[in-house]
This record gives sequence, C-alpha cells and structure tokens, in this order.
Amino acid sequence: MSLKNWIISTCVVVFTSSAVPLLAEQGAVLRTITVIGEADVSAPPDKAVITLGARHSAASAADALAKTSEAVEAILLRMKALGIDSKDMQTASLNLNPLWRERSRDDDGATLPPVGFEAYNTVSVTLRDLGMLGDVLDQVTREGANSFSGFQFGLIDPGPVQDAARKGAVSEARRKAELYAAAAGVSLGEVVLITEELNGGGGGFPSPMMEMSSVRSSPVPIAQGEVSQRASVKVIFAIAE
Repeated sequence: MSLKNWIISTCVVVFTSSAVPLLAEQGAVLRTITVIGEADVSAPPDKAVITLGARHSAASAADALAKTSEAVEAILLRMKALGIDSKDMQTASLNLNPLWRERSRDDDGATLPPVGFEAYNTVSVTLRDLGMLGDVLDQVTREGANSFSGFQFGLIDPGPVQDAARKGAVSEARRKAELYAAAAGVSLGEVVLITEELNGGGGGFPSPMMEMSSVRSSPVPIAQGEVSQRASVKVIFAIAE
C-alpha cells in the first residue's frame, strides 16, 4: 500500500516559553515550550462497509414482515453466491411499525386502527474486494434490496497508516518548537513529555443516505478516492540552559 506524504494541519495551539509545574532535578522550575503537532496520511481504501436492506408494507404486520424477510433472505443468498463470507454479513436493524391514518381519532374521539404495517430489515456487509462493490449493489437490487442506508470506505489494517501519521505529527511538533525557540532567542532542549491528543483518529467518506432504484442494467459506478488517518500530539520541550 502506497502512502502519500503527510499533510500538516495548521490549526494548532501553542504556549511559548511558559513555566509549568515540572521541577528539574535541582528543584528549579523547568522552562518549557509546549506545541501541538498534527498530521494526516492518506491511502487508497481496501474495504467498504455498506448497509442496505428491504422495506415493505402490508395490511397485516405478519405479511409486511414476511415480504421483507423474503427479500432479505434472497439478498443474503446472492451475497454468499458472490463469495462474501458469512462473518462479513450482519443484521443491522429490524423494525416493524404501524402505518397510521391522517386522523388518529374518529368523530367520537376513539382511536382509529392503523391502515397497515411497515417492516424494515437492514444488513451491514463488509466488502474486502472493492472491485465487487458496484456489481454487488446492482445484483442485490435485483434480489429485492430497495433501501440503501449508506456506505463507508476504510482500511482493513489502518495501523501502518496511523503510525505514519503519528510520526508526522511528532515531526511537525518539533519543527514548530524549533521555530518558536529560534524566534525567542533560546535553544530547544530535550523532549519532556509526549501526549497523544484525543481529537486524532481515522477518517473516511461520509455515509450517504439514499433509496435504491428497482433494477439496474449495469454495475453502480463508485468513486473510491482515498481515506485518511489523522494523529495529533502535544509535545513539551525543555528550553536548554
């Protein structure tokens, strides 16, 4: 997997030459420079998580649930036939709701019964071969999938990309610390503390919400782009005496 050069974020908070309650061995207050370093590393995705399903309504709850279950069973069988492992398919939600009239009560104030029921069953599927994505969406639509809750690209193993972002964040922190030290007319000392900030983390495409059309004659076009991993660190440097 090829990695792009890390991209530096310019949104930082800096406290220069500030005294913090860290004591040197001799008991004197240690003068420090504190900086935030951030970096993003991008890479082509190698997996996608899609959430799709079937939604059907009927006069009775049993019929609505039966229609939806039949469609989802056909979807799962089609995915297995395409070579998708069972462990990569999981039911995400199952809902059964009444469909109410515009008026909830009659002229006497009595509650009116629902006009029918709607069942909705969604399945979350992890695709580890992105070359199949468009074809999978096309074929499951033919099998009865009529609702698509979204998808998100990602990395099967984000560790190497995340580590590259961490290294980039530390390098950026040192670059800024050296800049501030030079501007202040002091020399940068050793690293006193490194803390990984909680606002770092993985990235990816947002999950779009849309309804799937009934039948398609060709695979759905999908633009994969890239996903990114972000790292943010706070580094405290001593000011050399």
